[in-house]
Amino acid sequence: MSSEKQTGATYTISLTPEQVKRIEENRLKAQAKLREKQKLEQQNNSNSTERKGTILNNGNIAGKKELRPMKKFQNYAEYDFSKMKDSRGGFLLEEDENPNPKKRKWEPPETEFEALEPSMSLDPAENPKCKDCDSIELDNLFRKTFGVCVCKGCKEKYPEKYSLITKSEAKEDYLLTDPELRDEEALPRLARPNPHKATWNNMMLFLREQVEEFAFKKWGGEEGLDKEYERRVNLKKMKKDKKFKTKLADLRKRTRTDVLIIQKNHKHEFEEAEEDPETGVTTQCCKSCGMQIEVDIL
Repeated sequence: MSSEKQTGATYTISLTPEQVKRIEENRLKAQAKLREKQKLEQQNNSNSTERKGTILNNGNIAGKKELRPMKKFQNYAEYDFSKMKDSRGGFLLEEDENPNPKKRKWEPPETEFEALEPSMSLDPAENPKCKDCDSIELDNLFRKTFGVCVCKGCKEKYPEKYSLITKSEAKEDYLLTDPELRDEEALPRLARPNPHKATWNNMMLFLREQVEEFAFKKWGGEEGLDKEYERRVNLKKMKKDKKFKTKLADLRKRTRTDVLIIQKNHKHEFEEAEEDPETGVTTQCCKSCGMQIEVDIL
């Protein structure tokens, strides 16, 4: 048997100068990227240690471990009481930071919660009181809107003074005009949504006592208002009678014209002639229209 010996052959590869230059550039780029990566990792580590070492409210520095609240305080919610309003009904209302500027016409310009009670003084003489019963439990909506200090009990007890009337009632009952009712200084008003249709303008409510006072000054007291009311009622009645008489005269005129047209085309049918024994005149009468004519009997 013959044995064969295998010998390993070595090969040498020669690189061109351009390939050597490209390899060196890639090596330098890889080293630069590695250095940037290490630098970023060092910065992140330093920032995390700074956050963990911040000073707490009690003045102690937290170590490497981050302090966490207890389980019973994890659901704690913080409120800014400077932005809260007391509704006087057991609730705190938070102000809307971004109110909707687009409001519908029927919406009132403000809520009743905005008319909150003023701060009470320890001296009873300095607190505002009801002008009827000297009570300090006032209706704040009436006080802010109409400037009237009255409690809710007196407001219900004296509806002839403190009831609210509409703009139409003020014009009909107290004979006031639109320009007078638009004067907010003389006659304050309370805006409310229109109950007939939501898209209509707000309904304006006035205090009866203030409207009466303004009307009495205008017409010279209650008697002057009654006289002016009677005068307007009589004037309205006269205009109505005049209109009725005009229509009646026009109807009579048209009826008379119709009668003349009928008479023009009418054919008389006379009854038998009759002689009047006193005068001796013989007449005939039409059966339908009643016209009489004299006839001579031969």
